[in-house]
Amino acid sequence: GTRKIKLNIQQYPQRLHWHVRPESCIRLCIFLIIIAYNKPLYSHAVYVSVCNIYERGESSYFSIRAFKDDVFDALGYVGKSQELTEKERDAIVGYIKKNFVIMLDGENKNLSLYRFVFEGSDYTETANIVFEIKESMSKKKLDIKNTILFDVLEDQTNIVGVKINNTRKTINFNQNKKTGWILVN
Repeated sequence: GTRKIKLNIQQYPQRLHWHVRPESCIRLCIFLIIIAYNKPLYSHAVYVSVCNIYERGESSYFSIRAFKDDVFDALGYVGKSQELTEKERDAIVGYIKKNFVIMLDGENKNLSLYRFVFEGSDYTETANIVFEIKESMSKKKLDIKNTILFDVLEDQTNIVGVKINNTRKTINFNQNKKTGWILVN
């Protein structure tokens, strides 16, 4: 048959005292914060790309830097930058060109790839892509559309700095401002 268990309530105190080590509390808090934000530990707090525009001789250059992890997220890539195939590298360049468009005096310009390297390591690794046009921007109106990573990162900011002749100007692009222009001296 069945056994009856007799409990003596007086044996058990009204309150149970939990003895928890501080290390366990800290680990639990960290775990809950990670779960609450659902972001990986390596994620960075600032979502930014930087583009420097400058001239050398009769050519103009557009040096764009963005965090590798953000670029990989935009294209659904995982892994190390050294393991990218040529097709994946071309897709990154195509993505940047699609989202960084320039016009000089109202005419669209085709950006030619000048250099593409990854620099840094771990979560600070950046993609450094330099484009070139074989034309001076002096005495022209430069229109810029910069929507790099806006499709995947709501808080993304893209900073463009222009240093050509006497023109020194910085434009910030975000979800609310995707285009800007500069008159180059």
